[in-house]
Amino acid sequence: MKQMSTGRGFAYLSIAELLVKIMSLIYVPVLVRILGDVGHGIYAISYEAFTLIYVLTNEGIQRGISKLISELHAQGNPRDAVRAFRLSRTMLIFAGLVASLLLYIMAPYIANASDTAQATLSIRVLSPTILITSVLAAYRGYFLGRSFVTANALSKIVEQLVNVAVSLLAAYLLMRVSLVYGVAGGALGTSIGALAGVALLIREYYKARLHKVKRQDQNPDAVHHTNQELVRRILSYAMPITLTAGMMHIGGFIDMFIVNSRLSVAGLSFKAAKTAYSQLARYKNLLYAPNTILVALAAVLLPGISAARAVNNQEEVGKKITYAVKMVFLVTIPSFVGMAVLAGPIYDILYPGRGGVELLQMGAVTVVFLGFIQVQNVIFQGLGKFYWGSFTMLAGILTKLVMNYFLVAIPSVNIQGAVISHFMNFLIPTLANHYLITKVLGYKIRLGRSAKGPMISAAAMGVVIYLLSQVFAFVKLGYAASSLLTFINIMVGVGVYMVFMLLTGGITRQDLTEMSPRLLRLIPAKLRARMK
Repeated sequence: MKQMSTGRGFAYLSIAELLVKIMSLIYVPVLVRILGDVGHGIYAISYEAFTLIYVLTNEGIQRGISKLISELHAQGNPRDAVRAFRLSRTMLIFAGLVASLLLYIMAPYIANASDTAQATLSIRVLSPTILITSVLAAYRGYFLGRSFVTANALSKIVEQLVNVAVSLLAAYLLMRVSLVYGVAGGALGTSIGALAGVALLIREYYKARLHKVKRQDQNPDAVHHTNQELVRRILSYAMPITLTAGMMHIGGFIDMFIVNSRLSVAGLSFKAAKTAYSQLARYKNLLYAPNTILVALAAVLLPGISAARAVNNQEEVGKKITYAVKMVFLVTIPSFVGMAVLAGPIYDILYPGRGGVELLQMGAVTVVFLGFIQVQNVIFQGLGKFYWGSFTMLAGILTKLVMNYFLVAIPSVNIQGAVISHFMNFLIPTLANHYLITKVLGYKIRLGRSAKGPMISAAAMGVVIYLLSQVFAFVKLGYAASSLLTFINIMVGVGVYMVFMLLTGGITRQDLTEMSPRLLRLIPAKLRARMK
């Protein structure tokens, strides 16, 4: 099994995350058509509850495992790395079992508190997934810590493919019974998909004989750690990471109750409120789509920074931070422009006639700050400043909750208030984190230099796709042909953006070489000659 650099690992995981998100973007509209707006609103509430428990149980310890494994291997201590993995796997199985039972028992209370008793069954269907994903998190953390990216990437694709197939089939068949059973069917694939993903990683783990340590790989002078010391280190890494990751989802979980209750205060009926909440969930699904690439970046960035810090290589830490900021701009700025300009055509394809396009037009800029939060938190975690991101995130969450309480209850604003507060939720911690990284920790981040290429390129892209969308708007065609034209417009936009990025130095020869030397050879000779 082959280890990968940060750039190449990022490229592999990005492709996997993109494929997963594409499947999700296809899956959600089909699920909405099967369940209807009200059914999807119930499903969104169920999934919000599940996601919170999933993050609290899995997210922190997975990153904690990858951080510890990378540090131990950097110090020439693979034996302790294997023991640390086995200990964390046992801990996760126990935590996953407890969390699954807790979610199952609490399902009716969560559903009733959100004014959606119909969500009880679907929450219970999702509860076993926590145990399965806990095992999956242990293996993914270990593979990331070893920089073995291919297996992780493949497991994500298999997991989502099985999830989509099972969920849609079960939802379709069970809708014949009732709406409640249909929503539960839509949740069924999550656990089956996770089971397929963990089976693949277990197979790869033993096939590559990663549980065996070669004598020549072990540094005889490496410090031996007891089980208690390893558990303590895992928890010391995992707990603050869990707190930071959980903050976002705890805020969303509380927000679920606030938004639903305040929509009623705004005068919306049960059906209208669930339809509005479904629109908000669809908006977030689109908004978080570009962030999947940055999730891949975060996954390879954490062990990279941790390993560099473990051997006190500050120059390498600085390089990785600069690279991360550059990638955030590269991904989020064109995403913001593309979603804002093409919101109408995108909704016509994915959610025809279901409304909510104005939410994406209003909130598309949030994707930039969401991306920064993702990477800034990983930088803090890699540098051992675990709680810094938690405190700044808390400030953003409290602002969001207060704003939602007042804005959503205004009849003329209602669900749009949730979009405004969502933006503030990420803007505040982004600014605070940037100050901490640059002024307190002393790392130089040249935002202007990193943003210049993406901003110029995204502006050119925006002009082109806007003009094309205006031309295509005059062509009155059916759904399939209109969808094809929108897809062509998006591909033209991607092409324009990439050409301008290559010309402006937003993407350099070194960037492409780090990902794969073959990418550089794919660039036309004339364009390659003008690259920096």
